[in-house]
Amino acid sequence: MADILVMTRPESMETSKRGPSSEDRQSASVGSQIANSRQSASRGKTRTAESIPSAVSRWKRQQEQTMMEKLVGLRNERKELSKLSRQQAQKLARKIPIEILAKDWLSDTEATLDVRAYLVDRVLPTLILGVEKLLNEADQRELTKDGGPNRNPNFNPINFLAQYLMRNNPKYSNFSEASSYVRGLREVSEELKNELFNMEDNRLARIKAEAKRRREERERLEMLRQRELEMREELFMKQFSEWTSDPNGRVDLSLLQNALKSFAELTENFPEHIREAAKFSHPLEPTDESGKALTVKEFAKYVASFVAEMPREIFQHFMVHVGKCAKTHKSAAQRETRRIVLSNLFHSCDHSGIGLLDRYRILKLFEDFWDARKGQIETNLRNPRKWPVVEVDEADDDISDDEEHEKRIKSRDTTQVSIQSHAKSTEEEKHANKEKSDLDKREKSVKTPEKEDDEESYKNFEETEEKAQHEEKEEEKDWKEEDDQGQGQDEDEDPTKKKKKTKDSETEPDREIEAHEYVKEKSLTRERTKAVEDNDQEPTAPKSPAKSSFGSRHEDAESEYDLKVNSAAQDRMVPRMPDIQSTNVSFAEGTTFEKERTIMTAQSCSYSVASAFDETILTISQFVQLTETFLGEEPLRKEFEALVKFIRDEYQETEQEKLDRMIKARKEALSSRRKLILDELFEKWDNDGSGYLDLDEVETIMQKYKDGQENEAIGKAKDELKKKSKHAHDNRLSKREFRMFITMAADNMPGGDLDYFVEFLSNSVEKASDKGGRTYAERIRGEARKKWLQQIVTAAETGAASMEPVYKAVFQALYKDAEAHGGGKHLCANIAMLERNTDAPERGEFRLRYVAATVEDADFLLGKCLYKDMPGISFAAIESGKPIHVPRVANHGNIQFWNPYRSPEEREGAFIVIPLKDRKKRVFGVLGIDTLADRHSKNIFITHEIQFFQGVAKSFSISYHHVDMSKKLLRITESAVSWIHRRSPHVREIITYIVEPDDKGLDFTLRKMMTTDKKGNIQSIPNPPRLERKDNLFRDYLFKCVDNSESVTADAYGERHIAFPLRDDQGRAVAVVDISIGETRHLPSHENREVQRMLRLLQLAHKEITREMAGEDKTMVLEAEKNDETRMDIMFDRLMLMELRENVSKIDSKAFAELRSYNDPPKIVHQILKAVCTIFYPDRVDSGELNDWTTMKSFINSDLLNKISTYDPTAGQELIAPAKIERFLKDVPHGEVAKYSSVPAQYMYSWIFVCLSLIEHTLKMRENQDHNIAPPTHDAAEEEGEGEGEGQADEQDGVPQ
Repeated sequence: MADILVMTRPESMETSKRGPSSEDRQSASVGSQIANSRQSASRGKTRTAESIPSAVSRWKRQQEQTMMEKLVGLRNERKELSKLSRQQAQKLARKIPIEILAKDWLSDTEATLDVRAYLVDRVLPTLILGVEKLLNEADQRELTKDGGPNRNPNFNPINFLAQYLMRNNPKYSNFSEASSYVRGLREVSEELKNELFNMEDNRLARIKAEAKRRREERERLEMLRQRELEMREELFMKQFSEWTSDPNGRVDLSLLQNALKSFAELTENFPEHIREAAKFSHPLEPTDESGKALTVKEFAKYVASFVAEMPREIFQHFMVHVGKCAKTHKSAAQRETRRIVLSNLFHSCDHSGIGLLDRYRILKLFEDFWDARKGQIETNLRNPRKWPVVEVDEADDDISDDEEHEKRIKSRDTTQVSIQSHAKSTEEEKHANKEKSDLDKREKSVKTPEKEDDEESYKNFEETEEKAQHEEKEEEKDWKEEDDQGQGQDEDEDPTKKKKKTKDSETEPDREIEAHEYVKEKSLTRERTKAVEDNDQEPTAPKSPAKSSFGSRHEDAESEYDLKVNSAAQDRMVPRMPDIQSTNVSFAEGTTFEKERTIMTAQSCSYSVASAFDETILTISQFVQLTETFLGEEPLRKEFEALVKFIRDEYQETEQEKLDRMIKARKEALSSRRKLILDELFEKWDNDGSGYLDLDEVETIMQKYKDGQENEAIGKAKDELKKKSKHAHDNRLSKREFRMFITMAADNMPGGDLDYFVEFLSNSVEKASDKGGRTYAERIRGEARKKWLQQIVTAAETGAASMEPVYKAVFQALYKDAEAHGGGKHLCANIAMLERNTDAPERGEFRLRYVAATVEDADFLLGKCLYKDMPGISFAAIESGKPIHVPRVANHGNIQFWNPYRSPEEREGAFIVIPLKDRKKRVFGVLGIDTLADRHSKNIFITHEIQFFQGVAKSFSISYHHVDMSKKLLRITESAVSWIHRRSPHVREIITYIVEPDDKGLDFTLRKMMTTDKKGNIQSIPNPPRLERKDNLFRDYLFKCVDNSESVTADAYGERHIAFPLRDDQGRAVAVVDISIGETRHLPSHENREVQRMLRLLQLAHKEITREMAGEDKTMVLEAEKNDETRMDIMFDRLMLMELRENVSKIDSKAFAELRSYNDPPKIVHQILKAVCTIFYPDRVDSGELNDWTTMKSFINSDLLNKISTYDPTAGQELIAPAKIERFLKDVPHGEVAKYSSVPAQYMYSWIFVCLSLIEHTLKMRENQDHNIAPPTHDAAEEEGEGEGEGQADEQDGVPQ
């Protein structure tokens, strides 16, 4: 510290101790010289004055005085200048060190300007002088020198400095103000203060300037935003014309909401940063259902409010998307006009008035119309012999429509077109333009405002139809005149054509006979095929094709699993049709087709009724859809009118056909009515919803009919029922067996009047209920229980193929019933599934795995297995097939307690085990219910509770098999989708939907289950979203596919889509496969055939698992299918293998001779044959022997065909390595194989790929078994929570036994 103080000592302190400076000494010498000269001059003057006269001497003296004064003035000026320079030098010497020191003290500090000003003003003036005093004292004491003689070791510089500061406190002394250094510090302080004040002023100014800049920037951005918003509103106002041709018209709000929602769905596929930028300004509201419409200004303002903050680049994409939606809407409006005409055509062809047409006859008319117009180039008609006009199993695979159309174009000789025909085509073109303008006028006249009531719209529709008919008549006259002129010209040109036309006219009367024979032949073929397929099935009541609703889709499931659905619920599932008698179009009674509206939203948002597919008949909606498919996306007006006229004229039915159709329809209607009546009787009888009736009780009441006169017929019916039943020991009747028993008894009675018999039984049940004491409270209890049982089934139908909601619904039903009708019991429940015991076979062939449990027992039960050698009554219930009730668990002694913390005193309560059965009454699990956690004194189960528990088990069985069916369908569909992507590179995306009822039970929704990415990888959606009709107006083709159970081809958002339905055994769509091919209008021919083939096999696989779920025996061809858990993964491949085996077996010797005729075959063909021989002759292939084509030809024989037809890729301990086969196929694209027109090579190429897939599946399954990996069963599911209806579940797939 002393060294620093010494180094910073000011120079002014040292100058006081120095002598005179050099300037002072120089000025002193000059002064002395001047004085000496003056003295010598004065002496000379004195001497001269004596000798010179006085005048001269006075003049000289005066001159000398003047000179002396000048010299003295000069000397004084020099002194003043010297003094002034010395003073300036002293000031400079004092000032420079002070400023440097003051700034040096604070130059490196991080203190703020406020702190620095305070230090200079308050602290440093006194402190610096004190330090100076300390340094002077140290110099005097020679403390700065080492070993000085006056050095005092007791001197303390800190105490000295402290004493100085106390004595010179600025509050009481101004001694420091006399120091020049302090005055310099004052100057520095003033500068710092000025700088501080300037900085404060500048900071405020900067803040104000920054605020002004931000405000201006904000105003500029707001102005730009407002300008952009106005510009976008102007764009939307211009785009309004794309939505409607009338500038003063309106656009439905629901349409805009659908367009916005569809864009939000599309942005989900964007990258994350783009997806964030593409979000709307505010969330979308629910789709409007009130029919609100917007004007042009409201339209622009509404849409612009969602995209106000959207970047310009994304906004451009949004405008393109909205434009596509507008185009789709306009085309849909035009399509609605055609649909009205087609609906009128249907009614004009429905001569019997039952709302059905012959499908084969319509297809035959399509074929005739196609053949008649086949030579025309400008046509949009689809080939009626090919898919999607006909079913995939009915289509011809010879050549595609595209290839056929190209051949027609190539074969057309343009040089032979005459000038006359060119002029005629010009006239026809003008006529077509006129027709188009007339069509536009007609569309405008047909469209009516939304808010008008039905009567007004029907009146407008009548007027429009009258005008249309009048115009058609006039056009027909014009066509006839043109035809007559054309015939005249033909007669002049070529007389042979006249003969040909005459011959055609003569054969026209025979067309009806040919069509009748065609229909008859087709019907007989289909009936034989169906008879072969249904040979082993149990007889069921014929279904009514006219009856169509989503609720009736599970009609067969109800008959199979005896589902308890009351008539009120069935009525809710069938929407009532509006009164349409005010129109000029008569709708047949019982028809399920609702009159089409001219507005797209009204048609799309209305609740639709799903029609079951029947290969022999068409409903009105199916006829309209089939005709639209035949016409193509944009049919020509002339073709459309010609087709309508052709069908109206050519569709004829004989009186006998009409009578037969009416009789058949009446029988089906009576059958449906009887089924409904018997179901209502069953529900009335089964008050507690157990799902079963006691046979003896039913027989006792039946024997009272006609005072016992029909007991013999009833006894015969009972004996027949026992013979048909495989469980004669079971004295209970399910709903299906009850219907069968009543129907057989009525048929055995004279007259067979079922209605009177059912009426008697219904009255008897009511009387027995009144006499038996069935109170109003018991009836209310029964209705409540049936509602809860129905909720279990609904949970399965709407649960996205998951058992989790089913478990929850089961526990909720038990909790609610215990609280309402069980005396407030505290129930604990669990569900265990039966599965094969592969881990410890010595403990029994089967075991029970607990998959679901309520909260209290979840930690102790889930995942645990109960073996047959363990205590318990579950296996006894399984073997007997009947419930086992233990009123007091503590006294039983053979109960397995999984909770080790429950003391013997807490084991008081009741326990019941109810077996879970499938349709064939095979047990596949158990339902356990106990009251061990209940603290009531009376906690046993009474009769009506046990009956309700049986109903819960029955509903759970229905739900379980429904979910299991959906899961198997999805697994098979996954295999099919992977094959489609492999064989069809032009397929961009495939989405699989399952059909579910909506919340109101009036319509259906689609659940999006699976999708594929850009690479074709299948992705299962964790939380599958639901698609409602009102929210997907621009994807209405999916709902039309379900409505009609037929394939639909449509455009959505600029991409071509093909929707293919998967039907149940009743012909109703249960799933939809949506295939997107992007902007490609048609698939290449070989890819189209492969897609059809895969879809056909997928439908076959679905039918097979449907038959298995109905109770038929399983079809097992391959060795790997013995494993039930992984059988679904290879079922689709097995069907492909069987089809290829059949195709290969049909290859004749000529086809093989073609292969052997090659001297130098194509490399692709040779590679395929080597891949096939790798399976049967691996050593020869590895040795390179078959690289020689001459040697390879010797193996192409019938022996190779036999080996291909019998080869099982999954059999054997050592399977061939897939890499050995893949090396020959990696450079063989599928499309190239078809180009060589070698049928054997194509079949063998497909066969080897299927074998390769099966080998890979088998190796993977064996690897899992080797590592003791449990086979995939049901998804684990837990429901945690407290309160009513909450539980935990672990979902597993049990083996039904």
